[in-house]
Amino acid sequence: MPEIENSGKTTKSQNENDEEGKESGILSTLVRELRREFGHVLEKIKVEDVRIGLAYTGVLLSENYGGVACTPLYEFSGCPALDFSEILKGKTAGKILELTLSKNPLEAAVGIATVNALSNMLRDLKPENFPASDIDILDLIKPEDRVAMVGYFGPLVPKILEITDKLTVLEKREIEAAKIRILPSKRAGEVLPASDIIILSASTLANRTFDGLLACRGAAREVILLGPSAPLYPKPFFERGITAVMGTRIMDSKTMLTVVSEAGGTKKLHQYCGQKVAFRKNK
Repeated sequence: MPEIENSGKTTKSQNENDEEGKESGILSTLVRELRREFGHVLEKIKVEDVRIGLAYTGVLLSENYGGVACTPLYEFSGCPALDFSEILKGKTAGKILELTLSKNPLEAAVGIATVNALSNMLRDLKPENFPASDIDILDLIKPEDRVAMVGYFGPLVPKILEITDKLTVLEKREIEAAKIRILPSKRAGEVLPASDIIILSASTLANRTFDGLLACRGAAREVILLGPSAPLYPKPFFERGITAVMGTRIMDSKTMLTVVSEAGGTKKLHQYCGQKVAFRKNK
């Protein structure tokens, strides 16, 4: 595993300073923070493999660290094939990390999967900076709470309804489900400010809606980022008002590539190669 040098000083190029001025969103912050954490070592870490599956996109780095992100196929009206001039495999993690800022959601997914893989590596390098929590999302919900779910988490819905019937799901896709109110995502500006609990799908990172949705949070008591796409690097999210980050740490990266290639979903990731991890903001 590469060692991270900490000289106490960071030298930035003019291009990096210009980029900071242009973008202050969560994706830019994640890229900037990981570059700060890893320094020049980032250019020594290689991308060993990239898989873009129907459900998830997976990236395998040297040192056998892997990460995933939701594949945003629903964002495309035509063929979503990527037209890279070069093969991604063999590039440095620093190079692929820049895809996080792409306006193409599929490219962004590759970048976010790289963010997750690097976060996994960083957690082993600096475990003291990543105190995990054993809290469950259901522990944060009270019977009187109005819950807004951005993105449909099917297995979670009936469990929430056992606690409160005040659940609204905001979803782009057409989903038929009894006992819950499902509204188009474009109505987030109406629903989120009036909610006590907001559950944000981490897929909002790749489709670049995260920052706008978070701006609508109002006085919500809990704002939770949920899903295997959630970067296990909680500090930038906590600084923006997220109260819990609940994602998936890839424990078996080679198996992850197989699951992704076979269009496996969240259940398969947790069954064969991933472990749920939660981070809770101190209050």
